[in-house]
Amino acid sequence: MIEHFRYLWQVLVVASILLLLGIIFIPGMDMGLSLRLYMLSLASVTLINIITFLVMIRGIHKQNKEGMVYLMGGIGLKFLLYLGFVLIVWGTTNNLSKGFIITFFALYLIFTFFLAKNLLKILKNK
Repeated sequence: MIEHFRYLWQVLVVASILLLLGIIFIPGMDMGLSLRLYMLSLASVTLINIITFLVMIRGIHKQNKEGMVYLMGGIGLKFLLYLGFVLIVWGTTNNLSKGFIITFFALYLIFTFFLAKNLLKILKNK
């Protein structure tokens, strides 16, 4: 249970740092990305990773076969949530700018590596 709170705390700290960096650097750069869209992307990526972590951590605490189903389900859920987010943004803006695509993949990679690092640390301790 402690790893749940530790991960949530760490992911919120990382999201806060990324928000602060975005507020500082995005207005000065001409990337074609609004600060509002960046904040929406950051909030969505953070929420998706928290949901995925909660599904995957449940799988880690289960037996081998059932645990693998939860882990694979978490990966599938993560993919579907990201796909839904991108489709919603694409549908509302009618065009995905280069700045949004670069920012989305950068956030995706940062949070995916962070999630993998924490899951591996929990698996080592188990």
